[in-house]
Amino acid sequence: MKKIAILGHFGGNEEFLDGQTVKTKILYDELSAQTEWNIQKLDTYWKNKKPIRLVISTLWALILRKDIIVLLSINGMKTFFPILSFFSRHWNVRVFHDVIGGNLDKYVAKYPKFRGYLNSFTENWVETETLKKGLEKGGVHNCEVVPNFKRLTITKLEESPKPCGEPYRFCTFSRVMKEKGIETAINAVEQINNDNGRRLCTLDIYGVVDRTYQDDFDRIMSKSTDAIHYCGVVPYNESVETIKDYFALLFPTFWDGEGFPGTIVDAFSAGLPVIASDWNSNGEIVNDGKNGILYPGNIAESLKQAMVYLIENSEQMMALKKQCIADAQKYQPELHVKRLIKILERTR
Repeated sequence: MKKIAILGHFGGNEEFLDGQTVKTKILYDELSAQTEWNIQKLDTYWKNKKPIRLVISTLWALILRKDIIVLLSINGMKTFFPILSFFSRHWNVRVFHDVIGGNLDKYVAKYPKFRGYLNSFTENWVETETLKKGLEKGGVHNCEVVPNFKRLTITKLEESPKPCGEPYRFCTFSRVMKEKGIETAINAVEQINNDNGRRLCTLDIYGVVDRTYQDDFDRIMSKSTDAIHYCGVVPYNESVETIKDYFALLFPTFWDGEGFPGTIVDAFSAGLPVIASDWNSNGEIVNDGKNGILYPGNIAESLKQAMVYLIENSEQMMALKKQCIADAQKYQPELHVKRLIKILERTR
C-alpha cells in the first residue's frame, strides 16, 4: 500500500471554514476516497500549541514516507520549507507543494531563499496561469496549474430560479474583511437604493468575520439600512443550497493573497453569475458578459454599474446561468484528482 503524508491546516478538533483549511480537507478526502493509500495527516493547527510534537511527526513522516504533499501559509513556509528542501535534496523525498492563494511570486521576490526551496521540490501546484507565469519570471520553473476544485452538487438549469423582480437579492460568500470588498458591496447596494428612492436590491453577507475586522464590521452594520443583512457562517458543502436563489454573487475583492477563489466555484455550481473585480486571477475564471461581469471591463467600470446593468438586463440572466453551470463542471474533483494520483504514482 502506498504511503504518503499531507502537511497542512486541518484545524485540530475545531471547525474552520477558511480557504486554506477547506482546500486541505478536500484534498485529503478526495485522495482517501479515490485510492487505498495510507495517508498521514500532519496538522499545522498544532504549530503554535504543540510545535515540538508537530516537527517530530513531520520528521518521522519524511524519513518513513517518500512522498509528502504540503499546503502552507507564509508562516508555515518559513518554518517548514528549509526542512522539506533538505529532505528533498538529501533524502530522496518527493515534495509536492499545493500552493495556497495567489501571491507566492511576491514571497519569492521578498524572500530569495524561497526560490531555491521551491525549485528543490518535485512540483509546485499553482491555481492559476497568472501565478505560474509570475513564478517562472521569478526563477521557479517546476510549476503545474491545478485549479481550485470542490465536490458540490451542481444546480440543474431547469431548477435554477428565474429572476423574479424587486428586490433583487445579491450576496457575498467569503471571509468578511475590508480587503474582500465587503464595504464596497454594502456601499453599492445602499447607493443603488438611494438613487432609486426604494429598496431595489438587498445584500446578504455570509462568511466568517475576520477577527481584526469585527469592530469595524459591527460599526458599519449598525449604520446600514435594512437592505443589508449578515447571515452568519455556512459550511462549504452547503454553499450551493444556500445561495442558489440569489440574483448574483458579488466579489469585489482587492485582497493581496487572492488566488483561485473558492466562492466563484460555489457560485457557478449554484448557477449564480458573479460580479467580480478584475483583480489578480479573477479574469481567468469570470468571463465578462458570459458567466458574470468583470469590472472595470467592457460592460461596467464599477461594482455599482455592473449591478445596475444586470438589473436592467435581467432577461439575459438565464443565458448567464447556463454558462455558470457549464463552467462549474471544470471544477469538480474527479478530473483533477485523477491527474494528481497519476503524478504521485509516477515512478522516480
